[in-house]
Amino acid sequence: MSACPQPISRRRAAAWRCWVLLFGLLVLPACAANEAVPRGEMLEPPIVQLESDDPDEEFPIDVHDPWEGWNRQVYLFNARFDQMVFIPVVESYRFVVPDPVRDSVDNFFTNIDSLITFANLMLQGKPMAAAQTVFRFALNTTLGVFGLFDPSTAIDVPQHKEDFGQTLGVWGVGDGPYMVLPVFGPSNVRDTAGLITDRVAFWLIDPLGASSFQSDYPPVLALNIINARDRVEFRYYQTGSPFEYDLVRFLYTKKRQLDIAK
Repeated sequence: MSACPQPISRRRAAAWRCWVLLFGLLVLPACAANEAVPRGEMLEPPIVQLESDDPDEEFPIDVHDPWEGWNRQVYLFNARFDQMVFIPVVESYRFVVPDPVRDSVDNFFTNIDSLITFANLMLQGKPMAAAQTVFRFALNTTLGVFGLFDPSTAIDVPQHKEDFGQTLGVWGVGDGPYMVLPVFGPSNVRDTAGLITDRVAFWLIDPLGASSFQSDYPPVLALNIINARDRVEFRYYQTGSPFEYDLVRFLYTKKRQLDIAK
């Protein structure tokens, strides 16, 4: 006779104990790393803004940013948070976890996110790309052992990545004012609404229990966040430009335009 499954309350209690352990393992190295950095050496470059005596003059990298003062403060907060928390945690993760395992972790979460991509491709009226996404998900979930491996790429099945912000753009919704979100980084009003919609819809529909799996096991959610930062090579204030905020704002806006137009 097979053993009875644990009650939900006991599973969640065990999950939270695992989360506390993971939190300690990840945050303590970050704290140690911060103690080794003198306060005077914390990254805080001067804020340089593009200004002109002519109020009607426009610069090539101008973006509609009516909340620029607030956005710059959030950008600075993100830079400090990245330096003090995210990067030490990511470096600890890279030190402890071998590259092949980190690749499998990324494959797993990318496979889950393909469900969001599929829904948005259907909303955008792209059935061929949606069919390719379904095929990738089915193949990677089965032969790829729940998405830990990526046999779809080995046979050249195209990979797509779409979100509801792009879907709104395809429908003709404009960017809206530029925004810098705490921790998440550059965005705009349309993409922020799209991000919230994607996550809420994914949580409500909960295809295959993927969303509840992360909520029931907080370490899995934490691993998803760490993996996402691990895959982004950008480091704040290492561009060597005093106009980094303006450049990031411009590049993000142009990238999103290209994402929508493709």
